[in-house]
Amino acid sequence: MKTIIQVHKEEDMYVAVDIVTNVADQGKTKEEAISNLKKGLEGHYQVLMEMSLKKINAPISFIDINIEKHVKTPCVVC
Repeated sequence: MKTIIQVHKEEDMYVAVDIVTNVADQGKTKEEAISNLKKGLEGHYQVLMEMSLKKINAPISFIDINIEKHVKTPCVVC
């Protein structure tokens, strides 16, 4: 799965934010912030899927979409 993130520095920490879900995490380096964000997003989506399956007894499907073609600036982390 791909998502859209932004990484910025706040004081002495890097903050990685998923702009689709607004889930964020931090680390001492950009790489650590992104790694921590990945773990947080996995947990976020796991909870969402569990809640969805309990609420509606229907299978979950996944689709791929291409959003890279809409990016006007170079992708740093792709």
